[in-house]
Amino acid sequence: MKSKILNNFLGFFIVLLSMVPLMEISAQAEPPTTWLLPPKDLWAFSYQYLDLESNLTPSSDVVLANGVINAYVSAIPIVRSFSLGGNIAQVFVVPTFGNLTASVNINDIPGFGDVDLDPNEFEIIDKTGMMDSQVNFRMGLYNAPALNIIELSQWERKFQVYGFLGVTLPTGEYISDRRINLGANRWAFRLGAPMVVPLNQNKKKPADLEIHPSLTFFTNNTDPFVGDTKKQKALFRFNTAVTKYFTSKFYTSLSAGYQYGGITEIDNLPKGVRIEQFGAGVTAGYTIASIISAQATLGQIFFNDKNGLMGRFQVTVILPSKSDRELINQAAHAQGN
Repeated sequence: MKSKILNNFLGFFIVLLSMVPLMEISAQAEPPTTWLLPPKDLWAFSYQYLDLESNLTPSSDVVLANGVINAYVSAIPIVRSFSLGGNIAQVFVVPTFGNLTASVNINDIPGFGDVDLDPNEFEIIDKTGMMDSQVNFRMGLYNAPALNIIELSQWERKFQVYGFLGVTLPTGEYISDRRINLGANRWAFRLGAPMVVPLNQNKKKPADLEIHPSLTFFTNNTDPFVGDTKKQKALFRFNTAVTKYFTSKFYTSLSAGYQYGGITEIDNLPKGVRIEQFGAGVTAGYTIASIISAQATLGQIFFNDKNGLMGRFQVTVILPSKSDRELINQAAHAQGN
């Protein structure tokens, strides 16, 4: 009996592995299971790798009307969940590194066809290093209580609403002689309202719909490649994902992301190209061990008259709190007696 109880709790904990939110490191759809309710007092560490082909930089500061940007991004999210006023809350710290490659035709940029720039410095980009990183916060606003692992295993899953605040820091390498950089040389603030709609009440084989509308606001870049000040309008994003577990360890997801806006302007020169992209992908996830899970996504991005690709892989390690380990042991001991 004791072994059976322990296995039941471990099975539930396995499901929780994929419910620890991981922040996006791309401008397209967020990883599925990002917004599902986790237990409180939990640490999670991940490695995420993203291979992205589009006409938009990962920091959303440059759109190429006629060109493609390839981004190879690595991030190491660190996540802490805790109770705040009885609701679940989380802090995410996401240092980001990567490589950007692109070929830019100066004549395709409105207003800059006659600018005297060295093509070797401007048109061919291949840079590796630190990118703009993130610090994010979310808190439950409706039907999102802070529960320990056993309380969460008994909780009736309900429609949930969260508040989200994300801050992108200008940590990435930036050289004003280049139009495309690893960093954007400005701050970004994202406000969102993630929502979760449970599609069943099966604890080991849950199904969920995640929805996240958000707006991102940008500060000015005061050292653009031409001119004095680069401004950017707000960017609207709408991400969604449907996830279904087929066993307690294996799940698949369909996700999509749309973004619109973010027009840039340098001084009084012609405005830049509006961001308008749609991305969709298929994800498969599997729990390798009781505290380790992996997830892989393959998707496509539609922009202008071109199509891009998105590949993403992540591995997550979860460290349960001492109190959660004690609760599981106490429950197993009580049943064993």
